[in-house]
Amino acid sequence: MDTEKVVSRLGFLVGPDHVLTDDVLLSHFSEDLFFEGQTPLAVVAPGLVSETCKVVKLCTDEGIALLPRGGGLSYTAGYVQTQDNPPAAILIDTRRLNRVVDLSPENMTVTAEAGCTWEQVMEATSAHGLRPTMFGPSTGRFSTLGGSLSNNCMFFGSANNGTAADAIVGLDIVTADGYVIRTGSGAIKNGTPFYRNNGPDLTGLFLADGGALGIKAAATLRLEKIPEGRSYASFSFASFETLIPIVQEIGRSGLASECLGLGPAALDHQENSAPAIHIVCEGWTQGIADEKIKVIERIVGDSGTPLNPVLPTYIRENAYSFVQSSLDAAGRLQIWTHGIFPIGDTLNAYAGFMDVMKAHAAEMQSLEIEATLSFACAGTAMMVEPVLRWQGSASHLHRTGMGKVEERTESTSETKNREAHVRLIREDFKTTMDSLGAAHMQYGRFYDYASVTDENTVNFLRSLKSVLDPKGLMNPGVLGL
Repeated sequence: MDTEKVVSRLGFLVGPDHVLTDDVLLSHFSEDLFFEGQTPLAVVAPGLVSETCKVVKLCTDEGIALLPRGGGLSYTAGYVQTQDNPPAAILIDTRRLNRVVDLSPENMTVTAEAGCTWEQVMEATSAHGLRPTMFGPSTGRFSTLGGSLSNNCMFFGSANNGTAADAIVGLDIVTADGYVIRTGSGAIKNGTPFYRNNGPDLTGLFLADGGALGIKAAATLRLEKIPEGRSYASFSFASFETLIPIVQEIGRSGLASECLGLGPAALDHQENSAPAIHIVCEGWTQGIADEKIKVIERIVGDSGTPLNPVLPTYIRENAYSFVQSSLDAAGRLQIWTHGIFPIGDTLNAYAGFMDVMKAHAAEMQSLEIEATLSFACAGTAMMVEPVLRWQGSASHLHRTGMGKVEERTESTSETKNREAHVRLIREDFKTTMDSLGAAHMQYGRFYDYASVTDENTVNFLRSLKSVLDPKGLMNPGVLGL
């Protein structure tokens, strides 16, 4: 394999300006917000689906692996090759595939290419008074459809409508042989993408696959009318043990569009402020939205203290822009480690996470590693997510990945020691979640999908991959495959 000739041919396919080989840029694309991996041979940014097909076929014919990347805000090595002896690879930057292909208010669907951001999709649909049923993560100004659907995500609208995967009607997938396959009713000859359950659910097969089975070219999402009414509420609680049953009951009620519980993990060296929940309710009229908040107030009862709902109001009124940096407000690094649990298991999950932090309390205090916990409803599931924060060395992606150039910080022996302990704590979080049977979004290469999943199921998935990707070149190592 003559890699220089392959890179040259890629430039012919997509234009030389869209093939990056600069060492600094390749280093940038070989990292996410927590992991560093092998540098790709080149970064290729096709501008058309047809170009993507040609790039994929050229690379797989030459035995070169393909790493699909969207907005790049992964923190589980979704596109970063961290496994031992990874193959030579080309990274496909999908962000030039950014067209809204079809918007049908009549059919309540929108089809957009995989490089579109959630904000772009929302701008197109909201002009018609519509939005996707789950309309993106907090980073929707930068996060792309393809990246979100490869990993799954949640936030806006998730409490009553679930995750991004629940909003999808159908997909266009570029497979390892360079062909496009369609799922759902979009695959019908002379058909249109409006109905997911047309025969076997092939759409679900490619959702949250980490790009192991193919590269997402486009997606069709279900739309809903944007409600006229919106109401907000926030409540503080004496402890997480008091807060969690309330979050569970709100989740079961289906009243909220968003329900987020948030507060410090009360270790001895941290400020012991009260945790709180922040809620958005919607309705076809303002009166309906207000009535939903009144029901939630009855659910909370005397367990919580009402607060001025500044936070949920600000988040909704500044959707996609209220998060402006991958660093925290103090300029510290931060890393998220989550588990998805049945609503009824939330207290057990909380206890497990707290046991990990208590076991590391001495090191966290001496190294000034702080932690918060968050809880978020997503239909019948509850996401439980500890966040670790520490003063460390910001990478190029940390400093520039969200369009804002941050101050550069240098690595020292102290910051390296902090990072090493953060990695240990995070591994213990993962072990605890495995013991509790947690599911995940954004499996990547961090969460152990293959090792914690039923053997027959994993073997079935491996068989499917061997058919779709016989050379094993589509994001090898993701999902532990």
